Formats: sequence, structure tokens, C-alpha cells
Amino acid sequence: MNVNSNIDWKTISQKTRGLAQVNRLPETISYNIIYAVIGINIATNQPISDVQGYINNLMVLFVAMMMSKMQASVADALHDYRVDKENPEKSYIARSVQILGENNLYSLLAIELTVGLSLWGWLAFGTDKPIFLLMGALVAIFGFVYSYPPRIKELGFLNHIVTTGVDVFCAILPVSLLIGLRFNQETYFLLAAIFLYILGYHIAHQAADTYFDRQSGLSTFTQQIGVGRSILLSAATTIVAAIFTWLGGYPISAIGLGIGGLAYGLLLWQIVGKSEKEKSLTVSRWFSISLWATYLNGVVAVGLLL
Repeated sequence: MNVNSNIDWKTISQKTRGLAQVNRLPETISYNIIYAVIGINIATNQPISDVQGYINNLMVLFVAMMMSKMQASVADALHDYRVDKENPEKSYIARSVQILGENNLYSLLAIELTVGLSLWGWLAFGTDKPIFLLMGALVAIFGFVYSYPPRIKELGFLNHIVTTGVDVFCAILPVSLLIGLRFNQETYFLLAAIFLYILGYHIAHQAADTYFDRQSGLSTFTQQIGVGRSILLSAATTIVAAIFTWLGGYPISAIGLGIGGLAYGLLLWQIVGKSEKEKSLTVSRWFSISLWATYLNGVVAVGLLL
């Protein structure tokens, strides 16, 4: 008897791809890995091979952080299903929700939330640092209310402050604290630079959805200032981050961030004189948060290593 003949490989493939998409893994996994590398470098300024004693806890921390972020992505996919369905650049997320089923995704959300918080708690208990549980709780809470009331997504600039703050203080900084970060002036300077360029790509990411969010009745920061000014702001924060890293003694990071700032400038030039819909579509085609965030975080990580 051919057992394989009873297996619907096409359905399995579709659901596996759908799981990855509603969890935003194709978009986020690469730059979140680099977040961990940056966190290690901030704490030690040593090659990764010199922190082998922390590997197990670092793996637990990474899984905890990803679980907490993934539940936020699932919550967003569920809440914004109808909005995403009308957005040609995000309709694949709505299709994934249809394939997997809303009830199944609510169960997945609960599982990811529970596993994530459990791992944060285990880490806090194992290292005798309760702050890890606090960080995990903040990621979970902010991740959920990003889409659900009070819906941070529609709270203007505060949305980007919170989203960026979660990345810096609940994804990068926990890694540094786990290894034994000692705060000094250089640390604050570096964290400020990291905050700025991450803020830049979060704003640009939302700028791509400006027109479709407006059509769906959503109110966002990039609607308030316009797509063009949003990209200009992304360029400015990235250039300032480049200046900070240069002054901090990380020329490779500074040059890489400077190139990123110029790339935003090129994108801004591409959308001058276009309608809001055309601007949003152009930004969507040119800007991929997976590629931009991986590149920007990558050049910072390399600059800190060398």
C-alpha cells in the first residue's frame, strides 16, 4: 500500500507557507537574528566564539523573543484581515488567514503567547534577573495592543516609538544584559544610534501602507505627515544614526548607515509628484523591511565586530 498517496502534499505546503507568513517569519527572522548579534557585540565587543558559555540561555532568549513577536504578528493578521485583503502588497497574509482558519490562528496565538512568556519566566528564574520576565511581558502586551484596543498602530508617532522601543529594549538589550552589559557613555550613544535607524525603517514600512490604510478607515502617522515626509524622516533618522556611529568610532557602521540614508533619498526622489496611491505602491515595490532591516542591522553588527 502506498501511504504517500493519502497525503495531500499541496495542502501541507500551503499551510506551512501560511504559518510562516502570518507569523511574518520571511520578513523578520533574518534581522532578528542580527539583533542578537548586535546585543552580544554591545555587551562584549568580542567575537561570538568568546561567549560560548551563554549559548543555551541565548537560544532560550531568542526563542522567547520570537514567540512573543510571532503572537503579535498573528494578532495583527487576524485583526487586519479585511484591510490586508484589499492591499495588493499584503493580500498574501489575508489568503494565509483563509487557508489556516481564524479559530486555528486564535489557538496558535494563545500557544505562542504562553510558550513565549513561559520561556521569559524560565530565563528570569534561571539567571535570577526578574527584568527578563518584565521585558517578555512588555513584548507580549505591546504586541497584542498594537492591533487590538487601545490599538497602538493608530496612535500616530507613539506607535513607532513603542515598536522601535520593543526592538531595542526587548530584543537587543536583553541579549546584552544576559551576557553582562556594563552601561557607559558609549553604550548610550550606540543605543541611541540603533534606536534612530530602526525607527527609520519602521516608519518607511508603514509609509508603504498609507493609501490602503486610509481607504480602510485606519488612521496612521504616515497619513498625518504624508508618504514623502515619512520617507524623508526615515532618511534623516538613518543619517543621524550614521553620524552617531561615526563619532562613536564605528566607521564601517557609519558608512553602511550613510548608504542606507542615501537609499531612502533615492526612494524619495522616485515618488516626487505622484499621488498618494502611487507613492504607496512605489514604496511597497522598492522597500522590503526584510532586506532593508537586515542590511542596516548587518552593517552595524559588522562594524561592531571589527
